[in-house]
Amino acid sequence: MNTIRTVLTLGLLVLAAAAPAAAQGLPGGRRPDAIDQARGLATQPFQTPATPDRPADRWISPRRVYSPELGRDVLVPGHYERDVNGQRVERPPLIVTTPEGGSPTILPGGERPPVEQRPGP
Repeated sequence: MNTIRTVLTLGLLVLAAAAPAAAQGLPGGRRPDAIDQARGLATQPFQTPATPDRPADRWISPRRVYSPELGRDVLVPGHYERDVNGQRVERPPLIVTTPEGGSPTILPGGERPPVEQRPGP
């Protein structure tokens, strides 16, 4: 009878000692340390950032191009073009001159293909 009581007491002591270890959720019942915290942060899922919107305005550097509208080379000043739908841009009215500094000409603004796809200003 004493043996059974001793076995039961030892069993309860073992369970009492194991309960906090199970509650901690760590092997051996140890407390979380910096490595455990770092591992937890490294393995948690993360949200991907939203993709940035396409910039609405784009700077076009000053350049010299042939203008089919005017039939001559012109100097186009630097300006901003606004993206309309990814395939068209809106260009402001521009005052262009000849490379020799000749008479200025006003080119009307409006929608056009992006600068990489058009031959003129």
